[in-house]
Amino acid sequence: MKRNYSIFIVMLVTVLLLALGCDDNEKNAKPNPDGEALQTMIDENIAEQSQSFKVNASAGGQIIGEQGTIIQFSSEPFLTLSGDPVTGEVDVELIEIYSRSSMLMTNKATVGEMDNGDHATLISGGEFYVNATQNGNPLKPASGYSIISPTSKTGGADDEMGIFNGEENCIDDVCNLVWKQADERQIEIGEFQATGGVYSAYYCFQSKFGWTNIDRWYNDPRPKTTIYVDVPQGFDNTNCAVFIVYDGEPTALGRMDTYDAETGLFSEHYGLIPVGLEVHFVLVSIIEDEIHYAVQGTTITENHVEVINSVESITKEELIELIDELP
Repeated sequence: MKRNYSIFIVMLVTVLLLALGCDDNEKNAKPNPDGEALQTMIDENIAEQSQSFKVNASAGGQIIGEQGTIIQFSSEPFLTLSGDPVTGEVDVELIEIYSRSSMLMTNKATVGEMDNGDHATLISGGEFYVNATQNGNPLKPASGYSIISPTSKTGGADDEMGIFNGEENCIDDVCNLVWKQADERQIEIGEFQATGGVYSAYYCFQSKFGWTNIDRWYNDPRPKTTIYVDVPQGFDNTNCAVFIVYDGEPTALGRMDTYDAETGLFSEHYGLIPVGLEVHFVLVSIIEDEIHYAVQGTTITENHVEVINSVESITKEELIELIDELP
């Protein structure tokens, strides 16, 4: 009987140890962020922002977005890609982005490329995508079109604003949109009549379809430094996005666009972040079909390294509210 009792004790201890081991494995399990799911979420968010309109190819006219953006076309405004005039109805697509959360959820950070190739932060007066097709075939502008953007959407008129065009920029096979200043840099500030009264607006002329950003360069006289973000194990530039929110600038959103696989650090790598700047770092990823995030506020120091130790789940609606409520 004693022998049987001893065997029972050994078996019981073994079962307990295995159970504890399973608990430890669950606690120490590494996250499995899904880069394809993250890109799918971004694409879906862009599609949700898209608005469709019909425009007469002979008469032209204007369309008005849900947030008040006006796109004006002159008469006979469209050509086929081979240069032939277009008749009949044309499908026009418009995306208008004014908020920090919309920039983040569609991965349209306000990162501009300077003349020397460095990337620096922009303050946006609105980001817009305009495109025209007929029967699914892409068209081009015959002579251009106008974008009219209410200044109230981004904090009021700013006479330093200019026109920037969105172009794809790829680093290590990871592509993001970067904004390049257009030759036509003039932005006019005037008034337009709309439902409810007369409003202040930016007026700009665009000669091609695609992404347009009304912007100015972020300007801070303090000494600059390079910053780094250390993300949790298992995360890299293929399965998460890391952004920097400038406190007090609701239409500025930076993107940590480089990643060093040896150090595991994200960086903006151009050394243009002001020392003493108050910011929030934001990491976004998808794990098991759920959005996961981290938000950390800090003040930038020289050669700043921000360490993000963990992420937690959040709904899309909660994340949007959280981002827009940051200072």
